[in-house]
Amino acid sequence: MTEGELRAKAVAQARAWLGRNEADGTHKEIIDIYNSIRPLPVGYTMRYTDAWCAATVSAVGQACGITDVILPECSCYRMISLYQAAGRWMEDDAYVPQPGDLIMYGWEDSGKGDYTGAPDHVGIVETCSNGTITVIEGNCSDAVKRRSIAVNARYIRGYCLPDYAGKAAQEPELIFSDVPAGAWYEEDLRWCVERGIFTGFEDGTFHPEDAITRAQAAALIRRTAQHFGA
Repeated sequence: MTEGELRAKAVAQARAWLGRNEADGTHKEIIDIYNSIRPLPVGYTMRYTDAWCAATVSAVGQACGITDVILPECSCYRMISLYQAAGRWMEDDAYVPQPGDLIMYGWEDSGKGDYTGAPDHVGIVETCSNGTITVIEGNCSDAVKRRSIAVNARYIRGYCLPDYAGKAAQEPELIFSDVPAGAWYEEDLRWCVERGIFTGFEDGTFHPEDAITRAQAAALIRRTAQHFGA
């Protein structure tokens, strides 16, 4: 996936949870997803009664398979420390965020200067347009809700910046255009392609669901034998 696709995937997952809330217990799925992270941050299993804003953005990373990008924590304070250690913390409140960035709040911010006190809440940026940030937040009045806030507004503590670009750069290119990344057979297929056993078709496809002909089987047997020195 490209950086933009990874950002969109994370936002889409957060958007899918809008409306989950404590009153009807639908927030429990988010907590369960967080608790499935391994290793579990600081070894702490979240309770359904715990504050769950940081757990929500962390669960987004777990659900999307990118906990190496959205660094997991259930504490806003420790989450900031993780991003600071990774060199991905933005202290400047005037920063203009991108979708998928994490916005930290500090409710004791007086609005004078750069507030550097303890963080109180976190959400994932959905959009930022014309100076207005739309944020999706877990545990916002006990539910997953949207908040709109101006760029450089009071109460912004700073931003955690997941490294979507770094993740995109690490992903291997598709073997064939019709073999999706992460397919259950991808590793086996890549092994065969690297050894010249499978070659695919001239248009860059593989047709993974097609039945094999006897002629194709003969070619595969010969190439496999040649690879092993027969």
